[in-house]
Amino acid sequence: MWRYKEQKKEGDDDAERSGQQVTDCPTKNCELEHNLARSQIRQNSSKYDEHTLNNNYEFEKIGKGSFGTVYLARCINSDDKVALKTVKMKRFCLAQSRKIEREKSAWTSVSSHPHIVTLISSFKLKTLFCFVCEYVDGQNLTAYIRRKKFLEEAEAKIFAAQVASAITFIHNKGIIHRDISSNNIMIDRTKGAQLIDFGVCTYERNPKKYCGTLYYVCPEILEEKPYDAYCDWWAFGIVLYQMLIGKTPMATYLIKFNHLDNLDHTSLIKIAKKVQKLRLLYPTRLSMNAVDMIEDLLQKNPKKRLKEGDIRIHRFFNDVPWPESVHN
Repeated sequence: MWRYKEQKKEGDDDAERSGQQVTDCPTKNCELEHNLARSQIRQNSSKYDEHTLNNNYEFEKIGKGSFGTVYLARCINSDDKVALKTVKMKRFCLAQSRKIEREKSAWTSVSSHPHIVTLISSFKLKTLFCFVCEYVDGQNLTAYIRRKKFLEEAEAKIFAAQVASAITFIHNKGIIHRDISSNNIMIDRTKGAQLIDFGVCTYERNPKKYCGTLYYVCPEILEEKPYDAYCDWWAFGIVLYQMLIGKTPMATYLIKFNHLDNLDHTSLIKIAKKVQKLRLLYPTRLSMNAVDMIEDLLQKNPKKRLKEGDIRIHRFFNDVPWPESVHN
Protein backbone atom coordinates (compact mmCIF):
# COMPACT_ATOMS: atom_id res chain seq x y z
CA MET A 1 0.00 0.00 0.00
CA TRP A 2 1.14 3.56 -0.68
CA ARG A 3 2.15 5.51 2.39
CA TYR A 4 0.42 8.82 2.75
CA LYS A 5 -0.60 11.33 5.34
CA GLU A 6 -3.65 13.51 4.88
CA GLN A 7 -3.41 17.28 5.07
CA LYS A 8 -6.40 19.56 5.18
CA LYS A 9 -6.52 21.67 2.03
CA GLU A 10 -6.96 25.40 2.40
CA GLY A 11 -10.65 25.96 1.65
CA ASP A 12 -12.08 28.18 -1.01
CA ASP A 13 -14.45 31.03 -0.26
CA ASP A 14 -17.95 29.70 0.47
CA ALA A 15 -19.35 31.53 -2.52
CA GLU A 16 -16.65 30.26 -4.85
CA ARG A 17 -16.95 26.70 -3.54
CA SER A 18 -20.72 26.58 -4.07
CA GLY A 19 -20.17 27.64 -7.65
CA GLN A 20 -17.94 24.67 -8.38
CA GLN A 21 -20.45 22.75 -10.48
CA VAL A 22 -18.44 20.83 -13.05
CA THR A 23 -20.03 18.34 -15.40
CA ASP A 24 -18.89 16.58 -18.51
CA CYS A 25 -20.58 14.97 -21.46
CA PRO A 26 -19.27 12.44 -23.99
CA THR A 27 -18.14 14.16 -27.15
CA LYS A 28 -19.02 13.07 -30.66
CA ASN A 29 -16.54 10.88 -32.46
CA CYS A 30 -13.73 13.20 -33.38
CA GLU A 31 -10.63 12.24 -35.29
CA LEU A 32 -8.46 14.59 -33.25
CA GLU A 33 -9.66 13.05 -30.01
CA HIS A 34 -8.21 9.67 -30.90
CA ASN A 35 -4.83 10.96 -32.10
CA LEU A 36 -3.05 10.30 -28.82
CA ALA A 37 0.36 11.90 -28.46
CA ARG A 38 3.10 9.48 -29.53
CA SER A 39 6.13 10.91 -27.76
CA GLN A 40 6.80 10.64 -24.04
CA ILE A 41 6.83 13.81 -21.99
CA ARG A 42 10.14 12.96 -20.37
CA GLN A 43 12.81 10.43 -21.13
CA ASN A 44 12.80 9.38 -17.49
CA SER A 45 9.02 9.08 -17.19
CA SER A 46 9.39 5.33 -16.45
CA LYS A 47 10.98 6.43 -13.20
CA TYR A 48 7.49 7.30 -11.99
CA ASP A 49 5.73 3.99 -12.52
CA GLU A 50 3.59 2.19 -9.95
CA HIS A 51 6.41 0.05 -8.56
CA THR A 52 8.87 2.94 -8.10
CA LEU A 53 6.33 5.26 -6.50
CA ASN A 54 5.05 2.55 -4.18
CA ASN A 55 8.51 1.65 -2.88
CA ASN A 56 10.29 5.00 -2.81
CA TYR A 57 7.69 7.70 -2.15
CA GLU A 58 5.34 8.71 0.63
CA PHE A 59 2.04 10.37 -0.12
CA GLU A 60 0.21 13.34 1.33
CA LYS A 61 -3.31 14.19 0.23
CA ILE A 62 -3.44 17.83 -0.95
CA GLY A 63 -6.70 18.02 -2.87
CA LYS A 64 -9.97 16.23 -3.53
CA GLY A 65 -12.92 16.94 -5.77
CA SER A 66 -15.36 15.45 -8.25
CA PHE A 67 -12.37 14.94 -10.58
CA GLY A 68 -10.52 12.63 -8.18
CA THR A 69 -7.85 12.99 -5.52
CA VAL A 70 -4.46 14.71 -5.72
CA TYR A 71 -1.44 13.66 -3.65
CA LEU A 72 1.99 15.12 -3.12
CA ALA A 73 4.44 12.26 -3.68
CA ARG A 74 7.69 12.92 -1.83
CA CYS A 75 10.73 10.70 -2.39
CA ILE A 76 11.97 9.08 0.83
CA ASN A 77 15.65 9.21 -0.19
CA SER A 78 15.86 12.56 -2.04
CA ASP A 79 14.24 15.96 -2.46
CA ASP A 80 12.26 14.82 -5.52
CA LYS A 81 8.56 15.72 -5.49
CA VAL A 82 5.77 15.06 -7.97
CA ALA A 83 1.99 15.34 -7.84
CA LEU A 84 -0.23 12.32 -8.35
CA LYS A 85 -3.81 12.72 -9.55
CA THR A 86 -5.89 9.58 -9.09
CA VAL A 87 -9.27 8.92 -10.71
CA LYS A 88 -11.42 6.07 -9.42
CA MET A 89 -12.38 3.85 -12.34
CA LYS A 90 -16.01 2.86 -12.83
CA ARG A 91 -16.56 -0.71 -13.93
CA PHE A 92 -17.67 -1.20 -17.52
CA CYS A 93 -17.92 2.55 -18.14
CA LEU A 94 -16.77 3.25 -21.69
CA ALA A 95 -17.63 6.96 -21.38
CA GLN A 96 -15.23 7.39 -18.45
CA SER A 97 -12.47 5.51 -20.27
CA ARG A 98 -12.86 7.82 -23.27
CA LYS A 99 -12.85 10.84 -20.98
CA ILE A 100 -9.60 9.73 -19.31
CA GLU A 101 -7.96 9.04 -22.66
CA ARG A 102 -9.07 12.48 -23.85
CA GLU A 103 -7.56 14.13 -20.78
CA LYS A 104 -4.33 12.18 -21.22
CA SER A 105 -4.12 13.04 -24.92
CA ALA A 106 -4.82 16.75 -24.40
CA TRP A 107 -2.56 17.15 -21.38
CA THR A 108 0.28 15.35 -23.15
CA SER A 109 0.03 17.52 -26.26
CA VAL A 110 0.23 20.83 -24.33
CA SER A 111 2.73 19.94 -21.59
CA SER A 112 5.61 21.71 -23.34
CA HIS A 113 4.15 25.12 -22.48
CA PRO A 114 5.96 26.84 -19.58
CA HIS A 115 2.67 27.85 -17.93
CA ILE A 116 0.89 24.52 -18.11
CA VAL A 117 1.73 21.93 -15.46
CA THR A 118 3.71 19.15 -17.15
CA LEU A 119 2.28 15.65 -17.34
CA ILE A 120 5.17 13.26 -16.70
CA SER A 121 3.57 9.84 -16.98
CA SER A 122 0.38 7.87 -16.36
CA PHE A 123 -0.56 4.32 -15.47
CA LYS A 124 -3.56 2.24 -14.53
CA LEU A 125 -4.07 0.28 -11.33
CA LYS A 126 -6.85 -2.19 -10.61
CA THR A 127 -9.39 0.48 -9.59
CA LEU A 128 -7.53 3.75 -10.26
CA PHE A 129 -6.10 5.68 -13.17
CA CYS A 130 -3.08 7.75 -12.14
CA PHE A 131 -1.59 10.88 -13.69
CA VAL A 132 1.91 11.83 -12.52
CA CYS A 133 2.71 15.51 -13.06
CA GLU A 134 5.13 18.16 -11.88
CA TYR A 135 4.51 19.41 -8.36
CA VAL A 136 3.61 23.09 -8.10
CA ASP A 137 5.32 24.78 -5.17
CA GLY A 138 2.61 27.23 -4.24
CA GLN A 139 -1.16 27.55 -4.03
CA ASN A 140 -4.07 28.04 -6.36
CA LEU A 141 -5.06 31.50 -7.53
CA THR A 142 -8.24 31.45 -5.41
CA ALA A 143 -6.20 31.17 -2.20
CA TYR A 144 -3.58 33.60 -3.49
CA ILE A 145 -6.21 36.29 -4.13
CA ARG A 146 -7.92 35.66 -0.81
CA ARG A 147 -4.63 36.21 1.03
CA LYS A 148 -3.92 39.47 -0.80
CA LYS A 149 -7.56 40.68 -1.07
CA PHE A 150 -6.84 41.69 -4.68
CA LEU A 151 -3.80 41.90 -6.94
CA GLU A 152 -2.09 45.08 -7.98
CA GLU A 153 -2.45 45.66 -11.69
CA ALA A 154 1.25 45.11 -12.44
CA GLU A 155 1.19 41.64 -10.86
CA ALA A 156 -2.18 40.74 -12.38
CA LYS A 157 -0.84 41.61 -15.84
CA ILE A 158 2.03 39.14 -15.51
CA PHE A 159 -0.20 36.26 -14.40
CA ALA A 160 -2.84 37.18 -17.01
CA ALA A 161 -0.27 37.14 -19.83
CA GLN A 162 0.99 33.75 -18.68
CA VAL A 163 -2.51 32.25 -18.57
CA ALA A 164 -3.56 33.87 -21.85
CA SER A 165 -0.47 32.46 -23.54
CA ALA A 166 -1.34 28.99 -22.22
CA ILE A 167 -4.96 29.25 -23.41
CA THR A 168 -3.86 30.35 -26.88
CA PHE A 169 -1.44 27.40 -27.02
CA ILE A 170 -4.22 24.99 -26.03
CA HIS A 171 -6.55 26.36 -28.68
CA ASN A 172 -3.85 26.05 -31.33
CA LYS A 173 -3.79 22.33 -30.50
CA GLY A 174 -7.50 22.08 -31.26
CA ILE A 175 -8.51 21.83 -27.59
CA ILE A 176 -11.11 23.76 -25.58
CA HIS A 177 -10.25 23.68 -21.86
CA ARG A 178 -13.83 24.42 -20.66
CA ASP A 179 -12.90 24.97 -17.01
CA ILE A 180 -10.70 28.05 -16.79
CA SER A 181 -11.09 29.31 -13.22
CA SER A 182 -8.98 30.56 -10.32
CA ASN A 183 -9.15 27.05 -8.82
CA ASN A 184 -7.45 25.63 -11.91
CA ILE A 185 -4.61 28.15 -12.00
CA MET A 186 -1.73 27.46 -9.64
CA ILE A 187 0.77 30.14 -8.61
CA ASP A 188 4.22 28.58 -8.40
CA ARG A 189 6.83 30.43 -6.34
CA THR A 190 9.31 30.52 -9.22
CA LYS A 191 7.38 29.70 -12.42
CA GLY A 192 4.38 31.99 -11.95
CA ALA A 193 0.94 30.95 -13.19
CA GLN A 194 0.47 27.27 -14.07
CA LEU A 195 -2.74 26.05 -15.71
CA ILE A 196 -4.02 22.65 -14.56
CA ASP A 197 -6.87 20.15 -14.97
CA PHE A 198 -7.87 18.95 -18.43
CA GLY A 199 -10.58 16.69 -17.04
CA VAL A 200 -13.45 18.32 -18.96
CA CYS A 201 -11.58 19.51 -22.04
CA THR A 202 -12.86 18.64 -25.51
CA TYR A 203 -11.73 18.42 -29.12
CA GLU A 204 -15.31 18.92 -30.29
CA ARG A 205 -15.83 22.10 -32.30
CA ASN A 206 -19.30 23.13 -31.13
CA PRO A 207 -20.33 21.29 -27.98
CA LYS A 208 -23.75 22.05 -26.52
CA LYS A 209 -24.01 20.54 -23.03
CA TYR A 210 -23.34 22.48 -19.84
CA CYS A 211 -19.73 22.15 -18.72
CA GLY A 212 -17.50 24.23 -16.45
CA THR A 213 -17.50 26.09 -13.15
CA LEU A 214 -20.70 28.12 -12.78
CA TYR A 215 -19.14 31.44 -11.75
CA TYR A 216 -16.99 31.40 -14.92
CA VAL A 217 -19.47 29.95 -17.40
CA CYS A 218 -20.26 32.08 -20.46
CA PRO A 219 -23.80 33.14 -21.46
CA GLU A 220 -24.06 30.75 -24.40
CA ILE A 221 -23.40 27.75 -22.11
CA LEU A 222 -26.01 28.95 -19.60
CA GLU A 223 -28.49 29.26 -22.46
CA GLU A 224 -27.59 25.71 -23.59
CA LYS A 225 -26.53 26.95 -27.00
CA PRO A 226 -23.59 25.62 -29.04
CA TYR A 227 -20.33 27.27 -27.99
CA ASP A 228 -16.71 27.31 -29.08
CA ALA A 229 -13.24 28.13 -27.76
CA TYR A 230 -14.38 31.65 -26.84
CA CYS A 231 -16.00 30.16 -23.73
CA ASP A 232 -12.43 30.00 -22.39
CA TRP A 233 -11.89 33.70 -23.08
CA TRP A 234 -15.08 34.64 -21.22
CA ALA A 235 -13.81 32.62 -18.25
CA PHE A 236 -10.41 34.29 -18.57
CA GLY A 237 -12.16 37.67 -18.39
CA ILE A 238 -13.84 36.61 -15.15
CA VAL A 239 -10.48 35.47 -13.74
CA LEU A 240 -8.92 38.82 -14.67
CA TYR A 241 -11.79 40.68 -12.98
CA GLN A 242 -11.36 38.46 -9.92
CA MET A 243 -7.63 39.18 -9.73
CA LEU A 244 -8.12 42.95 -9.93
CA ILE A 245 -11.30 43.27 -7.83
CA GLY A 246 -10.91 40.39 -5.39
CA LYS A 247 -14.05 38.42 -6.25
CA THR A 248 -15.91 37.23 -9.31
CA PRO A 249 -19.04 39.21 -10.29
CA MET A 250 -21.16 36.25 -9.19
CA ALA A 251 -19.49 35.98 -5.78
CA THR A 252 -19.88 39.74 -5.25
CA TYR A 253 -23.60 39.53 -6.03
CA LEU A 254 -24.16 36.50 -3.76
CA ILE A 255 -22.85 38.33 -0.69
CA LYS A 256 -26.42 39.55 -0.12
CA PHE A 257 -27.66 35.97 0.36
CA ASN A 258 -27.51 34.75 3.95
CA HIS A 259 -28.01 31.06 3.24
CA LEU A 260 -26.01 30.36 0.14
CA ASP A 261 -25.86 26.60 0.81
CA ASN A 262 -29.65 26.42 0.46
CA LEU A 263 -29.53 27.53 -3.18
CA ASP A 264 -29.73 24.64 -5.62
CA HIS A 265 -27.96 24.55 -8.96
CA THR A 266 -31.04 25.69 -10.89
CA SER A 267 -31.39 28.74 -8.65
CA LEU A 268 -27.71 29.57 -9.05
CA ILE A 269 -28.00 29.38 -12.84
CA LYS A 270 -30.91 31.84 -12.74
CA ILE A 271 -28.81 34.17 -10.59
CA ALA A 272 -25.82 33.78 -12.93
CA LYS A 273 -27.97 34.81 -15.90
CA LYS A 274 -29.15 37.86 -13.96
CA VAL A 275 -25.59 38.82 -12.95
CA GLN A 276 -24.43 38.63 -16.56
CA LYS A 277 -26.95 41.33 -17.44
CA LEU A 278 -25.71 43.73 -14.76
CA ARG A 279 -23.24 46.49 -15.49
CA LEU A 280 -19.92 45.77 -13.81
CA LEU A 281 -18.45 48.33 -11.44
CA TYR A 282 -14.73 49.09 -11.23
CA PRO A 283 -12.64 50.89 -8.58
CA THR A 284 -10.99 54.13 -9.67
CA ARG A 285 -7.53 52.63 -9.06
CA LEU A 286 -7.87 50.53 -12.22
CA SER A 287 -6.48 51.84 -15.49
CA MET A 288 -8.75 52.28 -18.48
CA ASN A 289 -6.71 49.62 -20.28
CA ALA A 290 -7.63 47.10 -17.59
CA VAL A 291 -11.31 48.04 -17.71
CA ASP A 292 -11.32 47.88 -21.51
CA MET A 293 -9.68 44.47 -21.47
CA ILE A 294 -12.31 43.03 -19.13
CA GLU A 295 -15.18 44.63 -21.02
CA ASP A 296 -13.81 43.40 -24.36
CA LEU A 297 -13.62 39.84 -23.02
CA LEU A 298 -16.99 39.82 -21.23
CA GLN A 299 -19.13 40.51 -24.27
CA LYS A 300 -22.32 38.44 -23.98
CA ASN A 301 -22.31 37.92 -27.74
CA PRO A 302 -19.29 35.66 -28.43
CA LYS A 303 -18.89 37.18 -31.91
CA LYS A 304 -18.24 40.56 -30.27
CA ARG A 305 -15.73 39.17 -27.78
CA LEU A 306 -12.10 40.22 -28.16
CA LYS A 307 -10.61 38.18 -30.98
CA GLU A 308 -8.01 35.64 -29.90
CA GLY A 309 -5.40 37.12 -32.21
CA ASP A 310 -5.90 40.57 -30.66
CA ILE A 311 -5.50 39.55 -27.03
CA ARG A 312 -1.71 39.51 -27.09
CA ILE A 313 -1.53 42.98 -28.67
CA HIS A 314 -4.18 44.57 -26.44
CA ARG A 315 -3.02 47.80 -24.75
CA PHE A 316 -3.38 46.09 -21.37
CA PHE A 317 -0.32 43.95 -22.17
CA ASN A 318 1.84 46.73 -23.66
CA ASP A 319 4.48 46.66 -20.92
CA VAL A 320 4.44 42.90 -20.18
CA PRO A 321 6.67 40.37 -21.97
CA TRP A 322 4.56 37.68 -23.62
CA PRO A 323 5.56 34.15 -22.58
CA GLU A 324 6.52 31.83 -25.41
CA SER A 325 5.96 28.10 -25.51
CA VAL A 326 8.95 25.78 -25.76
CA HIS A 327 7.46 23.85 -28.68
CA ASN A 328 4.58 24.83 -30.93
